[in-house]
Amino acid sequence: MLSIRKFMERFPNERACREYLFHIRWPRGFICTKCGESKYSVIRTRNLFECAYCKTQTSTTSGTVMHRTKLPLQYWLFTFYWVGSGVRCSARSIAKTLKLNYRTALRLLHNVRYAMFRAEFDGLYAFWLPNKPEFPPIVMKAKHRMVKKAERFIHKHYRRISERNRHLYFSEYRFRSIHRDSIEAIAKLITSGASTMYTIHEYRTMNYKDPYR
Repeated sequence: MLSIRKFMERFPNERACREYLFHIRWPRGFICTKCGESKYSVIRTRNLFECAYCKTQTSTTSGTVMHRTKLPLQYWLFTFYWVGSGVRCSARSIAKTLKLNYRTALRLLHNVRYAMFRAEFDGLYAFWLPNKPEFPPIVMKAKHRMVKKAERFIHKHYRRISERNRHLYFSEYRFRSIHRDSIEAIAKLITSGASTMYTIHEYRTMNYKDPYR
């Protein structure tokens, strides 16, 4: 795994961040989220891509947790990388490293957890939800084991959590257990909630690679 310092050196400015986001979101080139057209023009003053056919305007952050953010994209990529590396990441540590106030860092980390939730949520794997009577015993036992593991993870890494957002911590455990490669984790967090016209098959067979390696 790269050091945080070396990772940040790859993204010295917003332009470098946007180019990376573009590559992750459209690895085979831009595709309009509305009509599927690949021809587009760039509105540089607003960092938008306009479809040549239907004139729909899209940004690299639209539909993601970064959309309309006032924070530098460097901060988002840094937090994605930190979380995706598997190292414990707290709001206080983010605030200290990025020189943010605690509340801003807390919102940033909360949004990243929400991206984890959106990236992996599936009703079949929402093990923290109450069991239904029609669930077979084997499913209920599996869910019970997952809840125990998630509870141990939460107890190990966090002192206090909000019960209102407890599901986000459960989904964080599941996200971390599935995505152990930091580059793949970053790609998942970036594209969480975003949409393109790529087919489901193409998404399943698409390998996210670090263009800077």
